[in-house]
Amino acid sequence: MAANTIVINDNAVNDRSAHVIWFETAAGARTIQAGVSWEVLRARFGAGVEEASLLDAYHGNRRTLHALAERKFRESHPLPVLLSSSDFPSERAGR
Repeated sequence: MAANTIVINDNAVNDRSAHVIWFETAAGARTIQAGVSWEVLRARFGAGVEEASLLDAYHGNRRTLHALAERKFRESHPLPVLLSSSDFPSERAGR
């Protein structure tokens, strides 16, 4: 199973080759494809290197990630929407 590049877990798809968790979310009446990088899950949400930890971080922060993906899509971002570290405010801002 370790050779698989894509693992689906409760509508979250872990794309091992792209280092992204892909998911579907609603944007009004439309369903959009979006993803969040492993980098974001580790840096912003405390995920470890294990696949289970990445998926746990996604599931534990699903509302935030889906809301951000919807907002980014509504700002005319092309599909699929990919969330990266640049989509989150810097914790050092204002220091």
